[in-house]
Amino acid sequence: MKKVDARNSGASGKCSDKGVSSSSRQLSVRKDTGAKLPSAAKTVKSSSAKALPAAKKADADMVPSNEFDYSLLGVTSKKRQQQKVKKAQQKTREHNARYDKRTGKARTPVAILIVTPVAIAALLATFYLGYLIKTGYFRETIVASMADGSTANLFVEDALSYISTDKFFPGTKIDGIDVGGMTKEQAKAAVVAAQPKSPDRVAISLSLDGKEYDLDFSNVSFEYNTDDVVNEAYSLYRLKGGEDNATLTEYFNGVQALKVDPKEYQTAYTVKHEGVEETVKELLEKFHLEPVNASISTFDVDSRAYTIIPEKKGYKINIPATTEKVKQMLDSRNYVGSVLVEAEIIEPEITEASINATFGRISSCTTKTTKNSNRNNNIKKACAYMNGTIVKPGKEFSFNKAVGQRTAARGFKEAKVIAGGQYEMGLGGGICQVSSTLYNAVIMAGLTATERHPHAFPSSYLPLGQDATVDWPHLDFKFKNTTDTEIIVVSWWSKSDRVVHIELYGKKLPDGQKIKFESKTTSKGKTPSSVEYIEDPDMKAGETEVVRTAHYACTVVSYQVWYDKNGKEIKRKKVSTSNFRAYNKRVHVGTLLANGKHAKLDTKTGKLSGLPTATPKPTKATKATKAADNGGNA
Repeated sequence: MKKVDARNSGASGKCSDKGVSSSSRQLSVRKDTGAKLPSAAKTVKSSSAKALPAAKKADADMVPSNEFDYSLLGVTSKKRQQQKVKKAQQKTREHNARYDKRTGKARTPVAILIVTPVAIAALLATFYLGYLIKTGYFRETIVASMADGSTANLFVEDALSYISTDKFFPGTKIDGIDVGGMTKEQAKAAVVAAQPKSPDRVAISLSLDGKEYDLDFSNVSFEYNTDDVVNEAYSLYRLKGGEDNATLTEYFNGVQALKVDPKEYQTAYTVKHEGVEETVKELLEKFHLEPVNASISTFDVDSRAYTIIPEKKGYKINIPATTEKVKQMLDSRNYVGSVLVEAEIIEPEITEASINATFGRISSCTTKTTKNSNRNNNIKKACAYMNGTIVKPGKEFSFNKAVGQRTAARGFKEAKVIAGGQYEMGLGGGICQVSSTLYNAVIMAGLTATERHPHAFPSSYLPLGQDATVDWPHLDFKFKNTTDTEIIVVSWWSKSDRVVHIELYGKKLPDGQKIKFESKTTSKGKTPSSVEYIEDPDMKAGETEVVRTAHYACTVVSYQVWYDKNGKEIKRKKVSTSNFRAYNKRVHVGTLLANGKHAKLDTKTGKLSGLPTATPKPTKATKATKAADNGGNA
């Protein structure tokens, strides 16, 4: 299809008989013609060409018939013309015959008779071709839809000239003002004159999760987008050059449709990007948060009452999308109202209600202590320092950190401790019973110990393999809170019955489940019968002290076992393997004599030599304490 260049259109006014200079000029409509040239075999006298009437003024709107108009040749029809030709030929023959008889001369050559009608036909064809050219038969056309609903064949040049104007097309409105026939400058002036100076009041709020938050537009500048709207309205159906006939037809039809269905454009206040974006961002950034679970902030160890910090919802704010909604509201001239914030609300996993529904005592363990006052003092102090400790979800508890260093200044006293596999005196002796009791409560709460050390030999206050020794700062007992709720340690020593109490509070096990701490001895050796005697130069000669009782070697495997509410085992998890080595009995024997000298000790028999004659009878051996620790606080 031929390309149409608006720059080479009929803007000069020479594309039709009268030319077209604007959208208001008349359009030339071409009608198809089916006229035919006369046959060369049917000729007329050469003199008949002189009888042709002069062509009158050509009319671009005329509608030719399907056959050649023979009235131009001075006859009324083709049949009549043929009859006249035949009659003329008959007269010619008769005339020639009479002439030949009268004069005896030869008649006209046949060639002349043939050439004459051919010349006449050529003359007629030339005349008719000129007529077709003059009436635009060979010019390009388009089929256009007119404003009144009719269709018409238009010359391309005329259609181009019609829409190639520097004025708005009729049917174009901006802010309700008909700008058809105006130039861009005239249209802008008319629109600006009708615009209010500024919004009387701008009060837009943002709605987030049922709450309203006012936007502050005091530092935001407003301006009309008049130039943009005028340019947009003017560009409708404008030729850019190089359009084909299909596009030309579409544009021309669009211009015609505007007369029936006007196009409306609306100006609005626009806000500088940095103004509205900064305003919305400043307000919403503080809500762009991760959800916060509800948590227990305080716990009263006496009343077991606790306080909860309520949960907070999280918000994933789409600031650009919210900003765009605010700008659209301003562009639509709605300066008062609410905009729903584009956001994803993230609910916390732990709520105040869920804590209240599931929080409670999850395990407890008790062990009985000895009558040793210093040891019980240390146990009481350790329980007091640890009592009420809150372990947050995902955090780790440290016994040494909770109880602190065992010093006299912090109230600890000397009691027996194990060092190198034997009893010695040390500050804080006995607190391993507290860490071991806590270890049992931790396992029965469904938690996992992250650091635990067994004693050198089994303790008497708990089953085999369920102890946990500590020694500042080298050996520690630790566990991690793997639940989604706080774990609270409640611990105390009861003087009346000399019992260590440990309770853990947290998220209760589901469906009435319980966990037990169970141990199984997988190997066991014999108790050594030999006794090891150690010289003690600070003890009086003949005095003895058992610093270690005999112990057999064994291996113990411990398990964390879940049971349902009916006592049926659900699952079993291995917790630890404790290996205890064999120890023979160890006795300290005093060698200090009254005169300051020392007797000699036989380490195999425990007997002394070099004693004075009046050597008193040896003192009865002290009974060994059964509590044991491995280099820790027994």
